[in-house]
Amino acid sequence: KQWYQRRVAITAGNYIILGLGSDGHTASLFPSSKPISKTADFKHVEVDTGISPGRMTVTFDLINRSDWVSILVTGSDKRDIIKDIKQGKKFPVSEVVNAQLTWFIDEILL
Repeated sequence: KQWYQRRVAITAGNYIILGLGSDGHTASLFPSSKPISKTADFKHVEVDTGISPGRMTVTFDLINRSDWVSILVTGSDKRDIIKDIKQGKKFPVSEVVNAQLTWFIDEILL
C-alpha cells in the first residue's frame, strides 16, 4: 500500500487517459460502485459487472490533480451517453473536472 502511494505521488502530476462506458463510468468508477475502502489516491470498489466485481482504481481527487486528462470515446453504443452529458445529466465521468480536460469523441457520435 505504501509503495503505491509513493508511486502515485511521483506520477500523478502527468497525463491520465480515460475511457467512457456507455453507462457513464470511467476509471472503473461505475454509477452503482460501492466503496469498500479508500485512501486519498486509491479506491477499492465493488461493482456489479459480473466480470470482475472487486476492483482497485484511482480516485477522482487523483485524476483531477493531474496536469492533463483526456477522455477517449468511441463506438456507437456511446451515442446516448454523449447526448445525456451534453444535456447536463450527471454521471461518474462528470466528476472529472480537471482544468486541462480534453475530450476525444468519435466523429459518428457528434
